[in-house]
Amino acid sequence: MKKQPNKWLIFSSLAIQIAIIMYAAVKIGALIDSYYSFSHHTGSLILSGLGLVMILWLIYNQSKKFWDSE
Repeated sequence: MKKQPNKWLIFSSLAIQIAIIMYAAVKIGALIDSYYSFSHHTGSLILSGLGLVMILWLIYNQSKKFWDSE
């Protein structure tokens, strides 16, 4: 039987993944804002929302693997 990793090891890098996704979303949104001269940070807000959805999907998938392996 294949040795399973520690169940909490699945979530060990989650904080770093969340930080990278949000940082990238805000930076790309800021670049879009400056390129198209949006005055109300529309690009940053939209991409931050999409980044949040990606994070929720990531957490869902990792927690699904966590509970399915029990």
